[in-house]
Amino acid sequence: MTTYPVRLPSALLIKITAGLVLFFGILCGAHAGGGNTSLVVKSGEAKEICKCGGHWRVDSSGKVWPVSIEVVTPPKSGAVTTRASTGQRKLRSGEAKTVRLTSVVYQSKKGYVGEDSFTYRRVTADPTDPDNGKVYTVAVTVR
Repeated sequence: MTTYPVRLPSALLIKITAGLVLFFGILCGAHAGGGNTSLVVKSGEAKEICKCGGHWRVDSSGKVWPVSIEVVTPPKSGAVTTRASTGQRKLRSGEAKTVRLTSVVYQSKKGYVGEDSFTYRRVTADPTDPDNGKVYTVAVTVR
């Protein structure tokens, strides 16, 4: 059997990458739309709530809006922090855009094992953002 390397044009690679971003975004859809999320973590280790890269917002005109996180109810046996980064995201128009990502990170107290939970609110200054003010409840199992 003979094998040949396959080289994909960069435009196709961008489409594949955007498709994967969309696919993984759908996997985290319950988290992205608000509501309840569950998480399993090792005691004392920091873990990002959703591996989709975090919360972000681009309005219909293409303006990137920063997203902040407000902890509503803190965890009893750990801490919640945020991480800011940037990444490429595909917009509904099909355009890829660099956006600011805000990730939520949970870390239990070292040595703690058991159940924990917290709630947080997603906040933007964009008056057209349908997710502005959504509250997320996260149930955590610490092992």
